[in-house]
Amino acid sequence: MWEKWVFHSDKKLTDSTMIISLSTGAPQYFMLYSQGRELAKYFLEHFENEKLASYYASTMEEFVLVNDSVSELTGYTVHRLAIPSNTEQEILLFSGYSSPRSHVYEFCDSILTTAKERWGVKQVISIGARWSEEPTQPVIEESKVYGFVGSSEDTYLLRKAGVVEHPSEIAPYFANIVVAMAPLYGMSSLKLSVDHGEVRPHPKQLKALIQALGRLYNFEVDLKNLDEEAEKLKVDVELILKNLRKDGKQDEGQNQMFM
Repeated sequence: MWEKWVFHSDKKLTDSTMIISLSTGAPQYFMLYSQGRELAKYFLEHFENEKLASYYASTMEEFVLVNDSVSELTGYTVHRLAIPSNTEQEILLFSGYSSPRSHVYEFCDSILTTAKERWGVKQVISIGARWSEEPTQPVIEESKVYGFVGSSEDTYLLRKAGVVEHPSEIAPYFANIVVAMAPLYGMSSLKLSVDHGEVRPHPKQLKALIQALGRLYNFEVDLKNLDEEAEKLKVDVELILKNLRKDGKQDEGQNQMFM
């Protein structure tokens, strides 16, 4: 696996948490599994932040961005978040275009090793959707957040976050593997998951995830904009479903005419 870290700050931290918030890069899954990417985007847009590092690896999708005849390699970034009312510890955000599509264990090793040695990360929170359950409805009234931890010593994190214990099931791919690996590096770890199925941009699931993080790290955020987005999404989806049902009845009527 090829990799390259580029550090933009010499800042040394001794006690910090890293939120790892990535989503799959597979186009066919963008609509269902983009919660991690959306959460990272929300944090970076709504909170002051400092870019600490960029990370590039051959685990990324194989393409570059070209703007004004100049290429740009896609990668990942580490930001220090200045979240209001966070008085306990530094919070870092690891985000990027997509979760790794190969060499997942090597990718996890590089992130966890660098996070511990450079920024004193002692706790890892991974964000993502479950993969094993049946999809929910396109519009949901309320979103549950599930959690599981890296070791039995970390179960207190489930209670502190106020989340539902994760069902007993196979949890595949990077967002889950990094949680199980973190204790091997002396870190506590927690996975926060939501069911998949809500139509993107997942405002209710995003709100539930932010509220769980707020309980963990003692911060409150005005999420009125997400409530408004959820209401608009509900109206849009209901209109689409209504038109689909209408078209379906018309097709059924036409078929009967030719029978």
